[in-house]
Amino acid sequence: MSAQLEVPRLEDLSDIGIMVEPSDQPWGVSLVAWAQDGSTVTLTWDEIAGSARIRWTSGDDVRLVIERETPVKISVRNEHGVIEFHVWSRWEGIGGELIVRVGEHVAVHDTLLHT
Repeated sequence: MSAQLEVPRLEDLSDIGIMVEPSDQPWGVSLVAWAQDGSTVTLTWDEIAGSARIRWTSGDDVRLVIERETPVKISVRNEHGVIEFHVWSRWEGIGGELIVRVGEHVAVHDTLLHT
């Protein structure tokens, strides 16, 4: 059995400049952040399935979709006006960190390494 996914408390996200969209299920949630260039980034997670998904759109165009089936921790913060989504994952000797920064533009940094 996998470890429980560590996620931020929704009440802690109410004043950092994102939209929180709870799902019909209490273990799922989506967070939406907007870049100054008009791009939208949505982070969705499911605590029961142990999954996380980042979706970056610009207008009607999907720029990037990244899914993680083995996340162990998700954090969200506002660093000097830039929203940062962090997703840490671990699976069979591979550890990863996905960082998406949403500010003037969207920047994505994705690392997977053998541990």
